[in-house]
Amino acid sequence: MKKKGILKSSFVILVVVLLIGTTFSLGTVASKSIFSNDKEKALVDNPSLQIGSEDRFNAVSFIKNIFSKSVNGQNQQGGLFTSTIHTECSGIKKSTDITFGAFNDINVDNDENTGENGNDVRVQYLLLPWIEFEPVITIGILFTVSIERIGEEIKDRDFNITMEVGDGDINIGFWSPSEIGNEIPDSTRISFMFLFNPFEKISGFGFYINPEYSTGAEDKKIVLFADYTDEGMQRSFSFEYDPPIETQITVMSTRDQGKWQYNFNRESSLNSEVTASFRTAQGENEKETIFSIDKLPVDLSFSLELTPFGEEGGQFIYESSEMYDIELMVTTSELGVCRYATIRNTPTKIFAEWTPTLMDGSYSISIESDGTDFILKNSLIDPTINLTVNNIESIDISASWNLTNPGDFTVEKNSELDIDLEFKIGEWIVKLNAKPTANYLSTSWLIDVTGYLQIDTNDQSLSTIDLLIKGENLGMRTIGESFKAEDFSLSWTLWPPIEWDLDVTGKLNFLSLAIEIFLNGYWYHLWPLL
Repeated sequence: MKKKGILKSSFVILVVVLLIGTTFSLGTVASKSIFSNDKEKALVDNPSLQIGSEDRFNAVSFIKNIFSKSVNGQNQQGGLFTSTIHTECSGIKKSTDITFGAFNDINVDNDENTGENGNDVRVQYLLLPWIEFEPVITIGILFTVSIERIGEEIKDRDFNITMEVGDGDINIGFWSPSEIGNEIPDSTRISFMFLFNPFEKISGFGFYINPEYSTGAEDKKIVLFADYTDEGMQRSFSFEYDPPIETQITVMSTRDQGKWQYNFNRESSLNSEVTASFRTAQGENEKETIFSIDKLPVDLSFSLELTPFGEEGGQFIYESSEMYDIELMVTTSELGVCRYATIRNTPTKIFAEWTPTLMDGSYSISIESDGTDFILKNSLIDPTINLTVNNIESIDISASWNLTNPGDFTVEKNSELDIDLEFKIGEWIVKLNAKPTANYLSTSWLIDVTGYLQIDTNDQSLSTIDLLIKGENLGMRTIGESFKAEDFSLSWTLWPPIEWDLDVTGKLNFLSLAIEIFLNGYWYHLWPLL
């Protein structure tokens, strides 16, 4: 019989049953650890959703206290549920049924001479309710696992451990790869949580990892992963840490379709490069979004909405309450051909939309920042599409183009700020570095032995301009100071020499200027006449 809505159907029952059971069996924990002051009336309060709150409950101490109470024999829930632990140690795969709440010793390498009495790891898992009342009422289910390595013999091996719940509907585990300098942690606590806000009708997921190494975490690596399947939809999550650090992560949906809120909370003093992967699959439809964060801040919180735009373009909406001095790379199938979006010095807001085609191409970006780089690529190696805007402050920019011959390129901005952009589409490149005050620049061209070049800034001045537009065999470049133009046009005949001609119309003012065209492998100085 096909299972439908396993999480939906069991969610309320589990919360109610576990609330009752936990209230009586973990009363000591609740009274001493969970309520940090009179305001906190929740059994558990998720700090990832209240970053910056001074009186928030810390989920880290909650999980730690649960396990410490179990060690002291105060946990009476053991034996109520069972689950399966899957391990793979240097290619040796095993599956072991374990008991809820109890300590379960497992021989993962089939060697009776390693660990203690042949057992190499000690595993304990708990299934607990999760309730919070601030900032809004949210309920959830917490799956949490403690893994302790027994002995030293397997610490350098490639090791993977997964807890399976509900016939594989829910899985959580970690992977310690066999790499030089890496080792399996002495102990690791991992958690996977389902969250639901019944009033806002939004849901999400929580993740926690705390790997501990007696030799320190530097130069080590670990991957936390979790997945669940419900009504044919599979969601998979993974978080790679280099080096491993104690971290809480919350991912929540919002009322806006396709928009998710991400919160990362680093408990460790170490900086870590973190790669987070979020994947959904239903039938033949698959979506994956990957975040690469070069150095995770203590608190990182942002929302992100990714939408395909046309056949090849995309829309990227990022919002945060503050800027972060980090590099965030987003890899996704939801942005058309530009699968890779990189933000350096993340701003408080980005709204970007683009169509990276040679004909009728366009790009617009609205940003709130004091200096951010935003880069879009279709490949990390030798990209054929690269849309880069460097060191942009709070500004709105829009550009449109036809990179053909004849062709045109126009850029507009709403503020008297510098602009530094570099676009590459196929064999064409566009580079523009201009300083204020003009907020409009348009150029059009026909590059041949008989052709024209037109430039217009609406008679507004640019203190400096460096504009390069170039295809494989043709192009133009304008470099100038104190430059402004209105309906300026150059038209020419270069060949045969006897018919050489150059006509100038419109208005052009400058302190210094060089206009050149590129044709058949050679650059020609066009204006002003030398």
